[in-house]
Amino acid sequence: MVNRGESETMSVATQDQTANLRGPFPDAVPSSRAISPSAETRSLDRIVADVRAGATSRIGVTVHRSMADAEVSWRAFEAEAVGLGFQTFDWLNAWHVQVGSAENVEPAIVMVSLDGVPVMHCAFGIERRLGMRCLAWFGGRFADYKAPMLAPDFAERVTPDQFAAMWERIQREVPTHDFIAFENQPSHIGALVNPFTLLDGEPAPDEAYVIDLPKTYDEFTQRFRSATRRADRSKERKLVGEGKLEFRIAEDAAEARRMTADILDRKAAQLRAQGIASIFEDAGYRAAYIALAALPPKRRLLQVATLTLDGEFLSGSIAHIRGGHMTLMVHTYENSFARLSPGRLHLLKLIQTSIDAGHTTYDLSVGYAPYKDSMGAKAMPLSNHVVSTKPWGIAAASAERARLDLKRRVKNSNRMMGLLSSLRRSFRAA
Repeated sequence: MVNRGESETMSVATQDQTANLRGPFPDAVPSSRAISPSAETRSLDRIVADVRAGATSRIGVTVHRSMADAEVSWRAFEAEAVGLGFQTFDWLNAWHVQVGSAENVEPAIVMVSLDGVPVMHCAFGIERRLGMRCLAWFGGRFADYKAPMLAPDFAERVTPDQFAAMWERIQREVPTHDFIAFENQPSHIGALVNPFTLLDGEPAPDEAYVIDLPKTYDEFTQRFRSATRRADRSKERKLVGEGKLEFRIAEDAAEARRMTADILDRKAAQLRAQGIASIFEDAGYRAAYIALAALPPKRRLLQVATLTLDGEFLSGSIAHIRGGHMTLMVHTYENSFARLSPGRLHLLKLIQTSIDAGHTTYDLSVGYAPYKDSMGAKAMPLSNHVVSTKPWGIAAASAERARLDLKRRVKNSNRMMGLLSSLRRSFRAA
């Protein structure tokens, strides 16, 4: 588990320095000097890059090789940045303590500034893949989306040419790596275009699915056919007729931990019955979820909810929330009342809660499922960027691209997905 000092409180020094929200960050250890037009010796490529970035703009890149070194500037930047909960310090620290460190992932946490002002934060790591050193986004399977955090005025301050110059600098300053594998990069981060989608890439195997929320829940339900609305009301009345129906969101850390552990167990069992191995059975990932559930209220990232009938579990969910953006990550239900669709009722109540809180989107996360269509979710493209950086990394990058391409082909083929489901059932029966 994350120790108390990391998961619940920051050091006094951290709290003092976090007040400096826009930098510079005195404790940061820069990996090199900022680009300066007055440098005495510069190659022709460097001069061209400086011109592209703008003669009066100085790009600074700082690389932190540990989570502890990165914490102060990371927390300070995320307090104002546009980004998802998957890229917050607490989220990725929980993953690194419980999973990443055990897998020998080396942090390469990057802060980029323009003219002395921080504009972009990238949580990278160096992993071992196919015997090579791979630069990847931090978080593994614990981060549904992989992206940077951006200053709110990033689009106004940073041109595409300046981002290209930043990316060149980042590649030079991060630890040596043989190839790059950036996966599941969303097209947008909030209202901002994700600059990493400017890099050459391919569509990811899956898309994300997001619901645009209206101002009222009644407006939302009007999107459904009248027959669907009647069926939803009828099923809820029948459930109420069976006993006391209660939708509950965890109110404190103890309740959140208990509910999280129960939901993870149930989701793991549900997937296991389908012949699918999941991260919910992994002790490290499970511990990371529990650690996040234990965060104090001001830093809480998880919304944990259950739907029960006379105290008996019907459906449960784990979502994360940051800046009014809710992302559903885990949703499971029991089959005992499947005819009355407790899973759909649970989701409707989650959406109603978000609308009541003033949220404008509800994110159903990565991967297609029929229920996402039934909720009127729109597909958001995700992309991958996989490329070699050393001659000996070409084979590994090619193999990684081939794996992702095969996964995309299978996901987009009903016949191949049917065959895969049959194979899973056969393995389960065996």
